[in-house]
Amino acid sequence: MTEAPDQPAVELAHDIRGRGTPIVLLPGTGYSGSTWPASLVDGLAADHTVITPDYRGTGRTPSTDSPYSTRLFAADVAALLRQLGTGPAHVLGHSMGGRVALWVALDAPELVRSLVLAASGPGGPPPTSGQAVGIPLEAGLELIEHGYERYMRRQITSTFFTPDFVERDPTTVDGLIAAFWDHRPSLRDYLKHVIARQAHSTRDRLADIRQPTLVLVGDEDTHVGGTGSHLEQSRFLAATLPNARLHVIAGARHGNFWQFPDQSLAAVRAFLIEA
Repeated sequence: MTEAPDQPAVELAHDIRGRGTPIVLLPGTGYSGSTWPASLVDGLAADHTVITPDYRGTGRTPSTDSPYSTRLFAADVAALLRQLGTGPAHVLGHSMGGRVALWVALDAPELVRSLVLAASGPGGPPPTSGQAVGIPLEAGLELIEHGYERYMRRQITSTFFTPDFVERDPTTVDGLIAAFWDHRPSLRDYLKHVIARQAHSTRDRLADIRQPTLVLVGDEDTHVGGTGSHLEQSRFLAATLPNARLHVIAGARHGNFWQFPDQSLAAVRAFLIEA
């Protein structure tokens, strides 16, 4: 289990949209708040105050020299919520953002009204595959062989979207790639984010999380990375968290918010009404 951070929290750059019960959106590995699709932010802003922070080392938030961890990112998010003084918030995390959200709920439960864990997982040894600690071998090889920009393009295209969607809607695919690249972390910071994601483990703490939780995942999010597939990890979350429900989106890969924006938003909004 990741030790509590001994670094002070940093002030996260962030944007705020809408009015109502707050919801904070936590993106994936190395992604900034600017990468969220407008359809999700605008849809949630109709009923909520939507807070989209940039992790340290991404977007407008400066990097720091010491190692990163998902628990450290969670401490930064908790400090932001306390600074804003908005009261308990719904916390939605995509991919690594879901891992950060788990730590927010564990370390600052008074700040969390509910959780939405999208295409995420608890880390640690996954149910059917070994865990890679550090930079996954294949990712490291591809970065060396193809370079940072081409690697990210290939990674987003192949894991976030199905091949037919890439052919049918290249504008959405290219839009996400551009949003990442325009607000990208340095390569050093990106790799520090990858290491933080790979080292994450909250499997032995899931029973302590009592907030209502929506686990959202695509049935084609089956790429096996360093900690197993997101579909496998999501099923584990839904079965283990005390107050969780699972919603599977047919035909979606890792980028369900981009590939199936209407279905994803409807699932989240229906959950938030009850949470």
